[in-house]
Amino acid sequence: MAEARREDRLSAARTPSPSPLAGLPIAVKDNCDVRGDVTQAGSEAFATALAAARDADCVARLRTAGAVIIGKANMSEFAFRNTGENRHFGTPLNPLDPSRLVGGSSSGSAACVADGSAVAAIGTDTGGSIRGPAALCGLAGFKPSEGRISTRGVVSLSETFDTIGPIARSINCCAIIDSALADEQWRPLADMPLEGLVFGVPTTLVLDELDRQVADAFSRALQSLSRAGATIIEFSWPEIGQTQWQEAYPVISHTEVYASHGRLVDERGHTMDPRVVDIILSGKPVSMRERSEALKVREACILKAHERISRFHAVLMPTVPISPPLIAALTEPDEMNRVEYMIGRNNEIANFFDCCAATVPCQKAGDLPVGLLVQGRHGDDRRILSIAHSVEACVSDPVL
Repeated sequence: MAEARREDRLSAARTPSPSPLAGLPIAVKDNCDVRGDVTQAGSEAFATALAAARDADCVARLRTAGAVIIGKANMSEFAFRNTGENRHFGTPLNPLDPSRLVGGSSSGSAACVADGSAVAAIGTDTGGSIRGPAALCGLAGFKPSEGRISTRGVVSLSETFDTIGPIARSINCCAIIDSALADEQWRPLADMPLEGLVFGVPTTLVLDELDRQVADAFSRALQSLSRAGATIIEFSWPEIGQTQWQEAYPVISHTEVYASHGRLVDERGHTMDPRVVDIILSGKPVSMRERSEALKVREACILKAHERISRFHAVLMPTVPISPPLIAALTEPDEMNRVEYMIGRNNEIANFFDCCAATVPCQKAGDLPVGLLVQGRHGDDRRILSIAHSVEACVSDPVL
């Protein structure tokens, strides 16, 4: 409150107008350093670590913009679990229906925005960890292009795929925070009328096994966009249907997480969730040659994918193919594995193929949350945010 009052005094004296973030309460995922706090990354393995001596770059930039950092948000241990499960600090429940999960790994970030504890929160996204929880909580979320936001001071999961972005109640709020995180002067989003925009809808993989409510909401959203003047084109995207990229993705990410945390497993593995230990150690036997081959596969996939989607203003798909899963899924191994896969499946495409992507809610009022993913090529961040802003106004019936 003292920081907020200080920002109020500064804002009253500022010319020109202050940052739109001045005095607003923002939560930060617990893998980001906040000066004076211990960064635990959802794990007891860091319980005896020293408090951070400085803010992560993303936190420092928020403070510079006048945001008030109100606390650390819970998360899946080391950002691994798409379900949001955390055996150490508790698994966040979905504020819209406490019998259901938030999704992960930025589980606490989404939950605290959905329940009104913060106006926005920072998450990290290595395989959908911003967009999945945002979609399952009826919120907006944005995964930027790789390299747009500094990851210094953030506990790494994969140096190749890690990105940092916002979860908030609207795309405009996400865009304001994204500008601060990127150390850019805030400029309002460009007006992008839907009439004349061309959207591609992949028929490969991303529409498979949709829950009925997700399928209905996605269909209604496409109809609304079409009525508003947008052109919807279904297209085949063979690259995302091939197992080649799905095999290369964990080779790259697991070797990197082992490089970052393998020694910690040796020292503190007894304090970790055994499944997390298994994931970290899975990177140990991977050879440099295998990693190099996986990186080459990715480079080739990115070139083909970006060429394929270049004829569209954006690509659309359901953010998560399933409705917010029941907590009971965590007690049934087969169902838990299915939920884990389905929350990440569509979202991982943007990470592996180096795209930026935003999710907006598209369910009817009173229904469980459904997210619509708006995805574009690397570097198209501001344009995709502008398009997502127009899409949001057309399809969203926000959960309040």
